[in-house]
Amino acid sequence: MEEITTTNERPTFLTVLCILTFIGSGWGIVDAIIDYSNADNAAAASELVEDAMDDAMDDIEDSEMSDSQKELMEGMMEGVSSSMTETNIKKSSLVAIISCLLTLGGAFLMWNLKKNGFYLYILGTIISVVGMIVIFDGIVGAAAAGFTGFVGVLFIVLYGVNTKHMA
Repeated sequence: MEEITTTNERPTFLTVLCILTFIGSGWGIVDAIIDYSNADNAAAASELVEDAMDDAMDDIEDSEMSDSQKELMEGMMEGVSSSMTETNIKKSSLVAIISCLLTLGGAFLMWNLKKNGFYLYILGTIISVVGMIVIFDGIVGAAAAGFTGFVGVLFIVLYGVNTKHMA
């Protein structure tokens, strides 16, 4: 009788997902380190942006928008300018480093067909989304969390399809 041996071979789709995560999370770590080290410069630049926003708000007041549209635009501009502080930039950079390390570790485990990597990836995504909401409240937090949440949930679903190949 012939002996049947099975080898756990990583599917191509899982390989592609892991490589994309290695690149994205690796770049996220590098970018967050750069942002953290340049937070004081970014905060100084936000003062220039705030001056430009004041001019834009004056233009909005003079425009023919409805009062609700004017309030919405002013609220968005105030939210952006008030949230781009050195402290918030440093906090968001630290959250990004932690979440990228978790997603990178999760992808490494899934590369080796370990299902617990999937759960580690989910944890990294949750930390990123919740961190952005907590650090940047209002519309800025929602926008930052929305983007990371969308990409994170997309990858969670795609990885989830491949959990049947993991042990």
